[in-house]
Amino acid sequence: MPTINVGNLENQEKMLDYLTRIYGAVFDAATVDWGTIFKSRETGRLFSTKFYDYSVTNTGIGELMNDSAGKTCTPSTEEIAGQDDFAWENAFWITDCNFTIDENGMKHVTYIRGQEGFKDTGAVDVGVLTPPVYGYIEKVSDGWIAHFSDSPNPKLRPDLTLELLPWCKDRKGNPMPYGIVTKYYSGLIGNVPYSSSGNPIDNFESYQTTHTKMQQKGAGYVGSGSDRSFYLKWMLWIKYATLNSQKVFQGCTNYNFQYVVSEAGSNVDYVVVTNAQAANMYIGGTVSIGDPGASPSNTDRGTAAMRNIADKVRVTAIEDDGDGAHMKVHVEKTGMNITATTYISSMPLHSGQTDRVPGNDGHVVNDGKRSFKLQGVEDGVGLYYVNMDEVMDKNTATLTVLYNRNGGAYLTDLAQIRSQWKKVAEYDNAGSSDIWIGQEMADIETGSTFIETVGGGSSLGVGDRFYWGSTGTGAREKLERGSLWDGSHAGLSCVNGGRGLSNARWNVAPCV
Repeated sequence: MPTINVGNLENQEKMLDYLTRIYGAVFDAATVDWGTIFKSRETGRLFSTKFYDYSVTNTGIGELMNDSAGKTCTPSTEEIAGQDDFAWENAFWITDCNFTIDENGMKHVTYIRGQEGFKDTGAVDVGVLTPPVYGYIEKVSDGWIAHFSDSPNPKLRPDLTLELLPWCKDRKGNPMPYGIVTKYYSGLIGNVPYSSSGNPIDNFESYQTTHTKMQQKGAGYVGSGSDRSFYLKWMLWIKYATLNSQKVFQGCTNYNFQYVVSEAGSNVDYVVVTNAQAANMYIGGTVSIGDPGASPSNTDRGTAAMRNIADKVRVTAIEDDGDGAHMKVHVEKTGMNITATTYISSMPLHSGQTDRVPGNDGHVVNDGKRSFKLQGVEDGVGLYYVNMDEVMDKNTATLTVLYNRNGGAYLTDLAQIRSQWKKVAEYDNAGSSDIWIGQEMADIETGSTFIETVGGGSSLGVGDRFYWGSTGTGAREKLERGSLWDGSHAGLSCVNGGRGLSNARWNVAPCV
């Protein structure tokens, strides 16, 4: 029998796909005893990354340790498969699944990819299924070490007791026999949110409006929270040994344009723009088209007139207009009437842009205009993610306190949040100005992360911006990631702390 190089991503993908098909053919995923299956596969291997305190070194680069030592990760593009030396380890085993959430907040697997009945489009929710996995942050004299394993008692360090990570718990904080992380941002199908592929993302949301919409699906649906954010950050730390996500995944952070079209047209599926303007667009990118009239007072993307012709549609083709100076940009909308005052604006991306990227990690192209996936989960879509189990209390002009629901009830009243939710951390920003995040720390129990040290720029430490929200006080949404124009200010740890719990805007969206 020939030797198979399982360190090769192409071979890993073939073998994983083969095993997934076996699962799909043999098991009814909804009745499988996943806990027993995952327990039988437990290895106790320990994957660790050491990071130095910002005061010791501000590079944000870590050192792989223990069973991570010597491993390499490079993201795939749509054309070139990367290298993922972690993919064959049990702790990093993943497959896509459909799931539902019961009234107690427990996620139930209904189908897995490869099984008849699995869908990644339409009125379904898609998640990334993982084994139950465990983590621990060990403080050392010059920094800290992030430990990760498929066992709470890893073989290399029996002195450690690792904690079950948040994506392996239900909404009330109870252990599940597996982990599920929502794969996509949600889109509306029949005005009901579903996290599936190919949808225009349900933006114009807030902490409060998201809860109202999610409750249409059942009492257990409250929207994803810090568990999803922590999953992405944890995989970045463990697999790529960096705190700065944009050193690996830019995400959609430089896709910002609003142009008046170059000519009018009737009953068309395109707009005409200059060659230079068309160069900032691409097939598959999302745009809105609207006509605010001559000399508009407001061209904000949230204004209805900026999307009254086509709202969040994808570019389908870009072709020469025939004069050498202009291009026709075709979109998923026919019968449009374009005038001399029509605008085309970039918008946050549709879900599923990374579906054809091989492997667990990657992007179509890492150019600042496209989303990425990390350990199977898609993000960096050009807007802020609203954490549905976190609220920031701007207690004073300078003091912000972070609370996590931690299995408690959904709340909007700040006094109740203070008394009933877990106080995770607080930070006093003497100047009340926007700051760079140099170093952050995590609460393993909830997955909440919080700033510890102010940084000095986008290339130092975490390297993301904390938009403080000026001197106002009150409850604030925990918004992370950044808008499609934030450039190097954005990233997995970027925080916008200036918006109230009901503040719904075009650049905010949730996940189921």
